[in-house]
Amino acid sequence: MVEYALADVSALPDPLADASTLAGIPPWRQAYILRYRQAGDRRLSLGVWRLMERMLAARGIQARDVAVDANGKPYCGGVFFSLSHAGDLALCAVSGAPVGCDIERVTDAPLDLAPRVFCPGERAYLRSAGDPDQARRRFFTLWTLKESYLKMTGEGLTLSPERLEIRMPALTLLRDGAAQPCALFHTAHGEYELSLCALVKNQADLHVKVLK
Repeated sequence: MVEYALADVSALPDPLADASTLAGIPPWRQAYILRYRQAGDRRLSLGVWRLMERMLAARGIQARDVAVDANGKPYCGGVFFSLSHAGDLALCAVSGAPVGCDIERVTDAPLDLAPRVFCPGERAYLRSAGDPDQARRRFFTLWTLKESYLKMTGEGLTLSPERLEIRMPALTLLRDGAAQPCALFHTAHGEYELSLCALVKNQADLHVKVLK
Protein backbone atom coordinates (compact mmCIF):
# COMPACT_ATOMS: atom_id res chain seq x y z
CA MET A 1 0.00 0.00 0.00
CA VAL A 2 1.22 3.47 -0.92
CA GLU A 3 -0.48 6.41 0.76
CA TYR A 4 -0.02 9.95 -0.43
CA ALA A 5 -1.31 13.36 0.58
CA LEU A 6 -1.29 16.83 -0.94
CA ALA A 7 -1.36 20.16 0.85
CA ASP A 8 -1.68 23.74 -0.39
CA VAL A 9 1.09 25.60 1.45
CA SER A 10 0.65 29.05 -0.11
CA ALA A 11 -0.74 30.48 3.15
CA LEU A 12 2.26 29.43 5.26
CA PRO A 13 4.49 32.22 6.61
CA ASP A 14 7.95 32.65 5.14
CA PRO A 15 10.21 30.73 7.56
CA LEU A 16 12.99 33.26 6.99
CA ALA A 17 10.73 36.01 8.34
CA ASP A 18 9.11 33.89 11.08
CA ALA A 19 11.60 31.55 12.75
CA SER A 20 8.86 30.06 14.93
CA THR A 21 7.62 28.12 11.88
CA LEU A 22 10.81 26.02 12.12
CA ALA A 23 10.19 24.86 15.69
CA GLY A 24 10.88 21.17 16.19
CA ILE A 25 12.47 20.69 12.76
CA PRO A 26 15.96 19.11 12.83
CA PRO A 27 18.81 21.60 12.18
CA TRP A 28 19.84 19.89 8.94
CA ARG A 29 16.32 20.30 7.55
CA GLN A 30 16.09 23.90 8.74
CA ALA A 31 19.27 24.65 6.80
CA TYR A 32 17.81 22.91 3.77
CA ILE A 33 14.63 25.01 3.96
CA LEU A 34 16.48 28.30 4.40
CA ARG A 35 18.89 27.68 1.53
CA TYR A 36 16.16 28.65 -0.93
CA ARG A 37 16.33 32.24 -2.13
CA GLN A 38 12.64 32.67 -2.90
CA ALA A 39 10.02 32.89 -0.15
CA GLY A 40 7.66 30.63 -2.09
CA ASP A 41 10.28 27.90 -2.30
CA ARG A 42 10.97 28.16 1.44
CA ARG A 43 7.23 27.78 2.14
CA LEU A 44 7.07 24.70 -0.06
CA SER A 45 10.07 23.09 1.61
CA LEU A 46 8.61 23.85 5.04
CA GLY A 47 5.14 22.68 4.03
CA VAL A 48 6.25 19.35 2.62
CA TRP A 49 8.13 18.62 5.85
CA ARG A 50 5.08 19.43 7.99
CA LEU A 51 2.96 17.21 5.74
CA MET A 52 5.45 14.39 6.21
CA GLU A 53 5.40 14.92 9.98
CA ARG A 54 1.63 14.45 10.02
CA MET A 55 1.75 11.30 7.91
CA LEU A 56 4.53 9.73 9.98
CA ALA A 57 2.85 10.68 13.25
CA ALA A 58 -0.21 8.69 12.15
CA ARG A 59 2.13 5.68 12.19
CA GLY A 60 3.61 6.51 15.57
CA ILE A 61 6.89 7.76 14.05
CA GLN A 62 8.59 10.97 15.12
CA ALA A 63 9.93 13.10 12.29
CA ARG A 64 12.96 14.01 14.41
CA ASP A 65 14.19 10.46 13.78
CA VAL A 66 14.33 11.06 10.02
CA ALA A 67 17.80 11.22 8.49
CA VAL A 68 19.18 11.47 4.96
CA ASP A 69 21.53 9.08 3.18
CA ALA A 70 24.55 9.92 1.04
CA ASN A 71 22.30 10.66 -1.94
CA GLY A 72 20.12 13.05 0.07
CA LYS A 73 17.23 10.57 0.25
CA PRO A 74 15.35 10.77 3.59
CA TYR A 75 14.74 7.57 5.52
CA CYS A 76 13.43 6.32 8.84
CA GLY A 77 13.40 2.80 10.26
CA GLY A 78 10.40 0.73 9.28
CA VAL A 79 8.87 3.12 6.74
CA PHE A 80 9.73 4.50 3.34
CA PHE A 81 8.63 7.89 2.12
CA SER A 82 9.27 10.49 -0.54
CA LEU A 83 8.69 14.24 -0.80
CA SER A 84 8.02 16.60 -3.69
CA HIS A 85 6.56 20.04 -4.26
CA ALA A 86 5.63 22.37 -7.11
CA GLY A 87 3.57 25.52 -7.53
CA ASP A 88 1.58 25.83 -4.30
CA LEU A 89 1.36 22.10 -3.54
CA ALA A 90 3.37 19.84 -1.27
CA LEU A 91 3.28 16.06 -1.83
CA CYS A 92 4.30 13.23 0.49
CA ALA A 93 4.09 9.50 -0.22
CA VAL A 94 4.55 6.81 2.45
CA SER A 95 4.83 3.05 1.98
CA GLY A 96 6.09 -0.16 3.50
CA ALA A 97 8.37 -0.56 0.45
CA PRO A 98 10.77 1.87 -1.22
CA VAL A 99 8.74 4.63 -2.88
CA GLY A 100 9.31 7.77 -4.89
CA CYS A 101 6.96 10.59 -5.81
CA ASP A 102 7.06 13.65 -8.02
CA ILE A 103 4.68 16.48 -8.83
CA GLU A 104 5.04 19.16 -11.48
CA ARG A 105 2.90 22.10 -12.46
CA VAL A 106 1.98 22.00 -16.14
CA THR A 107 3.65 24.99 -17.80
CA ASP A 108 5.16 25.60 -21.21
CA ALA A 109 7.00 22.30 -21.50
CA PRO A 110 10.60 22.55 -22.74
CA LEU A 111 9.86 20.25 -25.67
CA ASP A 112 13.27 21.05 -27.15
CA LEU A 113 14.73 18.92 -24.34
CA ALA A 114 12.81 15.84 -25.44
CA PRO A 115 15.63 14.37 -27.58
CA ARG A 116 17.98 14.54 -24.58
CA VAL A 117 15.68 13.13 -21.89
CA PHE A 118 13.19 10.89 -23.71
CA CYS A 119 13.56 7.67 -25.69
CA PRO A 120 12.24 7.33 -29.28
CA GLY A 121 9.01 5.67 -28.13
CA GLU A 122 8.41 8.44 -25.60
CA ARG A 123 9.01 11.11 -28.23
CA ALA A 124 6.51 9.35 -30.48
CA TYR A 125 4.02 9.45 -27.59
CA LEU A 126 4.54 13.24 -27.38
CA ARG A 127 4.13 13.71 -31.13
CA SER A 128 0.86 11.75 -31.13
CA ALA A 129 -0.76 14.26 -28.76
CA GLY A 130 -3.94 15.76 -30.15
CA ASP A 131 -3.11 19.37 -29.30
CA PRO A 132 -0.40 21.49 -27.63
CA ASP A 133 -2.04 21.25 -24.20
CA GLN A 134 -2.07 17.46 -24.35
CA ALA A 135 1.57 17.49 -25.49
CA ARG A 136 2.51 19.56 -22.44
CA ARG A 137 0.57 17.18 -20.20
CA ARG A 138 2.31 14.18 -21.71
CA PHE A 139 5.73 15.79 -21.29
CA PHE A 140 5.19 16.25 -17.56
CA THR A 141 3.56 12.84 -17.23
CA LEU A 142 6.70 11.17 -18.59
CA TRP A 143 8.99 13.45 -16.60
CA THR A 144 7.26 12.87 -13.26
CA LEU A 145 7.18 9.11 -13.83
CA LYS A 146 10.94 9.07 -14.43
CA GLU A 147 11.57 11.34 -11.47
CA SER A 148 9.48 9.14 -9.19
CA TYR A 149 11.62 6.13 -10.13
CA LEU A 150 14.85 8.05 -9.56
CA LYS A 151 13.57 9.20 -6.18
CA MET A 152 12.62 5.65 -5.27
CA THR A 153 16.13 4.39 -6.04
CA GLY A 154 17.77 7.47 -4.50
CA GLU A 155 19.84 8.05 -7.64
CA GLY A 156 18.24 11.32 -8.66
CA LEU A 157 19.68 12.82 -11.82
CA THR A 158 22.98 11.00 -11.30
CA LEU A 159 21.30 8.55 -13.70
CA SER A 160 20.61 10.03 -17.14
CA PRO A 161 16.85 10.16 -17.82
CA GLU A 162 17.28 8.78 -21.34
CA ARG A 163 18.42 5.47 -19.82
CA LEU A 164 14.85 5.05 -18.59
CA GLU A 165 11.91 4.38 -20.88
CA ILE A 166 8.27 4.72 -19.89
CA ARG A 167 5.94 2.57 -21.98
CA MET A 168 2.59 4.27 -22.33
CA PRO A 169 -0.23 3.57 -21.75
CA ALA A 170 0.93 0.33 -20.11
CA LEU A 171 2.80 2.27 -17.38
CA THR A 172 5.86 0.05 -17.45
CA LEU A 173 9.44 1.18 -16.95
CA LEU A 174 12.59 -0.08 -18.64
CA ARG A 175 16.13 0.72 -17.55
CA ASP A 176 18.77 0.24 -20.21
CA GLY A 177 16.17 -1.83 -22.06
CA ALA A 178 15.36 -4.15 -19.13
CA ALA A 179 12.01 -4.15 -17.32
CA GLN A 180 12.32 -3.07 -13.69
CA PRO A 181 10.65 -4.65 -10.61
CA CYS A 182 8.57 -1.62 -9.79
CA ALA A 183 5.06 -0.32 -10.30
CA LEU A 184 3.99 3.12 -11.45
CA PHE A 185 0.99 5.30 -10.70
CA HIS A 186 0.03 8.54 -12.38
CA THR A 187 -2.80 11.02 -12.04
CA ALA A 188 -3.63 14.56 -13.06
CA HIS A 189 -4.54 16.96 -10.26
CA GLY A 190 -5.91 20.13 -11.77
CA GLU A 191 -2.99 21.94 -13.38
CA TYR A 192 -0.51 19.43 -11.93
CA GLU A 193 0.79 16.02 -12.98
CA LEU A 194 1.57 13.58 -10.15
CA SER A 195 3.42 10.26 -10.27
CA LEU A 196 4.44 7.53 -7.83
CA CYS A 197 6.82 4.59 -8.15
CA ALA A 198 7.04 1.72 -5.66
CA LEU A 199 9.29 -1.31 -5.42
CA VAL A 200 6.67 -4.02 -5.90
CA LYS A 201 6.83 -6.99 -8.26
CA ASN A 202 3.73 -6.39 -10.33
CA GLN A 203 1.62 -3.42 -11.34
CA ALA A 204 -1.40 -5.25 -9.90
CA ASP A 205 0.33 -5.26 -6.49
CA LEU A 206 0.37 -1.46 -6.32
CA HIS A 207 -2.48 -0.16 -4.17
CA VAL A 208 -2.68 3.61 -3.80
CA LYS A 209 -4.68 5.52 -1.21
CA VAL A 210 -5.12 9.28 -1.15
CA LEU A 211 -5.22 10.81 2.32
CA LYS A 212 -7.24 13.95 2.95
